[in-house]
Amino acid sequence: MKASPIEIVRSLRRYRATVWLASSGAAGDGFYSVLRYAIRFVRLLVLLSVWEVVFASRDLAGVAALETVQTYTLVAGAFGTFLDARTDLGEAIWDGRIATWFVAPVPVFGHAIAVMMGRWIPSFGAFTLPVLLAAPWIGVDARPASLVAGMLFVPSLACSVTIGLAVDLLLASLMVATGWSVWDMQRLRTAFGTLLTGAVIPLAFFPWGLGAILAWTP
Repeated sequence: MKASPIEIVRSLRRYRATVWLASSGAAGDGFYSVLRYAIRFVRLLVLLSVWEVVFASRDLAGVAALETVQTYTLVAGAFGTFLDARTDLGEAIWDGRIATWFVAPVPVFGHAIAVMMGRWIPSFGAFTLPVLLAAPWIGVDARPASLVAGMLFVPSLACSVTIGLAVDLLLASLMVATGWSVWDMQRLRTAFGTLLTGAVIPLAFFPWGLGAILAWTP
């Protein structure tokens, strides 16, 4: 039996309190939040400067334009939290917090997703939006290449989040099955995710045509 739209909306309302509690907790870190966002911003500026040096020292015109790579780097940095969607499921299993999730009036994985989305709210307001607004002053054009590209960005981002959540659930399951620590799983995911998603090195620079293959992934 399919749920009606009204029932779906009502079911989503159950997560509203969890989202806002997680958002308040993430925004309440105060100085540490500001420091964390400042470090991310400085890292982004360094990456943009590195690409300027690389393009100035080598002829890469046949691979990609400097403006394209810088736009790619800025957008990837601004939306990095969303592109690398992660929940607290692994940490909750490791420290035993997940036992309290089973008594919550929502599914366990749904609770984990609600907490993740709550933490996205201050991240979007304090980092993603300011970076996009500051892009013209940084010297980067963050606008989509076309109207179609801009419209496809939202579903592509949604697909990336979905894949990130699937990987998160898979690694949590492997952690339970193998007995590995949550830190081992986090390092494994960070290493492969950073490399294969083009977060640092754009896919256009991958050898043996790997970039063209990985470009089909959200």
